[in-house]
Parts: sequence; C-alpha cells; structure tokens
Amino acid sequence: MASNEELKVLVEKSIQTDIQALLAAKEQTKKTMLEDPNPTNVTAFNKASKMLEDKMQEVQNLLSSKDVLKYIEEKNRKVKKTKLYEDINKGLLKKQADGSFRLRDVDKYLLSLPMLGTSDIFAEKASERQRRKEEQEIRRLTAVASKEEFDLSVKQGKFIEKEKVYQELAARVVTLGMQIKTAFEVNAIELVELVEGNPKKTNTLKQKLTEIFETSLAEYAKEMEIEVIFTQNEETHEPINTGENARGETK
Repeated sequence: MASNEELKVLVEKSIQTDIQALLAAKEQTKKTMLEDPNPTNVTAFNKASKMLEDKMQEVQNLLSSKDVLKYIEEKNRKVKKTKLYEDINKGLLKKQADGSFRLRDVDKYLLSLPMLGTSDIFAEKASERQRRKEEQEIRRLTAVASKEEFDLSVKQGKFIEKEKVYQELAARVVTLGMQIKTAFEVNAIELVELVEGNPKKTNTLKQKLTEIFETSLAEYAKEMEIEVIFTQNEETHEPINTGENARGETK
C-alpha cells in the first residue's frame, strides 16, 4: 500500500496530466470555434476554458497544513505549528472542505505573521496587536449592529424622543392640577358644612381632603388622551393654558 507521500506524488502527477488534457481540449475547441463560430462551438470553448481555469486554481491550492507551514517558511515568515492549528480553528485561515488552503487566503494570513529572525517577544507583541485589532473590529461590528437594531426599534415605534416624554408629563401635570382645583371647587360647600368651623373636626377635614386627592390621583393614573396647547402671554411672556374640552382633555 502506497504511503501518504507516494499518494501525494501520484495526485500531483495526475493533476498535471489533467491540466495537459484540458489544455488540449481548450485548444481543440478554440480551433473549431475559429473555423465555425456558431453558438454551440463558442459554448464548448467557454466550457473548456472554465474547466482549465478551475483546474489551474486547484494547483495553486496548498493541499495540507504541512504545505502551508512550508510555504510560510519559504516566504520568510514564521509561525509555530500549534499556533497555525489554533488560527485555523479560529477561522483566521480558512480551510477548504477537501482539507486544502487557497493560496490567496494563505497570502492574506501571512500579513499577520512576523518575519523570520524576529525575536519571540516581538512576535508576541505583533500577535497581540493583531488580536487587539480583531477585537476592535468585532466591537465595531457589534456597535453597528446594535445601532441598526435600535434604529429599527425607533421606526417600529418602540421608543419615543425624550423631549416628547417630558412634554407628555408636563401636560399630565397640568391636567392633574386642574382636576384637583376643580374637585376643591365642587366640594367647597360640602367641606365648609362638614367642619362647621369647628377645630375639633380637623381630622374629618383631613379625611375628606384625602378622599378628594385619592379620587383625583386615581383619574390621573388612568390611560387617557391628553392634548394641551400653551400660548404665550404677550405681557409676561409666560405660557398659559387655554382651557379644557368637554371630554376632560386639556387643550
């Protein structure tokens, strides 16, 4: 049974033979196309050219991590075998389904590696810089994604502007104040009659006032549609309220 090295040699020879066959096929279809450039011949030429291009791309792939290590060394770069495997697992160097590595991916990976002859301390610093750069990129992408999610939530009406919240609260306070004032006016006669000017009935007065407040606050706590319109006093330049409509909505 052939060893792995022998099989590798046989595979490489087979690939070279494939390339020669595809090259011959391309030349043949080219000749046919030039003699009679009809759609069928043109399609056959394009197909043969694509097959040759794909096979040439396969030749440019490094078949294993061992080939990658050798290629890295030839490019005057250095990386330990364990680090290479770690980087492959992290996705820093993409591995193809057949276990090979595209040459352009390896060349890109080379940029993160120190030159041969570089001290281990310098190499570690370079690796640390690369790691921080990758973390910063992850944080940037995460921030962009969070902003897009927030913008979408705003468009979906899940958030409102802070200024609008303050305006809504201000309108509700005005409404509450008017409700309490109105409650006092409505109950004024009853309050006078209730205590009869007698200081000993102070507790009775307090209880009644508490009832009025609680009733007003209960109304305030209900969901309501409030529309408050402020106009400016021409003399004092202070905002004044214009009144209350029939539904209890302040305008």
